Amino acid sequence: MAQETEFLRRIEDLAAQCERKNTVTHTQFLTPAEQYELSSWYRTHPYFRMIIGCGIEGCERNAAAILPEWMDENDDVFGSFLGCVKITAGFGTPGHRDYLGSILGLGIKREWIGDILIDGSEAYVICEKSVIPTIMRELTHVSRYGVKCTELDLDDVPRPERKVKTVSFTVQSCRFDTVVGAVFGMSRSSAVKLIKGGLATLNYQECLKVDAEVDEGDVISLRGHGKAVMKEFSGKSKKGRTFVVFERYI
Repeated sequence: MAQETEFLRRIEDLAAQCERKNTVTHTQFLTPAEQYELSSWYRTHPYFRMIIGCGIEGCERNAAAILPEWMDENDDVFGSFLGCVKITAGFGTPGHRDYLGSILGLGIKREWIGDILIDGSEAYVICEKSVIPTIMRELTHVSRYGVKCTELDLDDVPRPERKVKTVSFTVQSCRFDTVVGAVFGMSRSSAVKLIKGGLATLNYQECLKVDAEVDEGDVISLRGHGKAVMKEFSGKSKKGRTFVVFERYI
């Protein structure tokens, strides 16, 4: 990265604070794009110890925790500053937008809230511990439904089921338009039209270059069609085409 952003300079400040105080420092919840930016930058700046997560595998919004030398990565790092509120709706099944809107309506900022895991009439809101009292005290309705709030430890939160479909195919080259078309089951010309229309992202950034190279670990998404991760190259065909394997979220 040629130039560090203000976001990355804040990470360096947190690392310095961790070293000075010899205690865990952490970010607020990060978007997938911020997590990707931070992970990419950290690979070339590993002068401090950092993990990204929230204590629950498979969540999309996570925090970065910077660890002092004495702390083990297997310790309950995230449980020290993150928790969960279980919200039970009476006689209804509000959606994600309903829960998020009602919580933000309490004056809580989006970056203080992680994933909201919904299971029927119950929702599990991963959040900073500092906002739990406000949610517990003030959240009485979500949409038109009355709700009951219960505080939970992260260990007691049901783990989300990650539903993916393995997609494998061969390509002459891993161009963005070729890969998007193959992963999402459309012609290359259709993929080109959608990419040029600004509907596709590569590693959480809008990508208008149809010939951008896609590599292992890259994340592609197409508005209205979903998201997929390139898992591996798996050899060459007799005609010299490359086998690639993707996991597509369903």
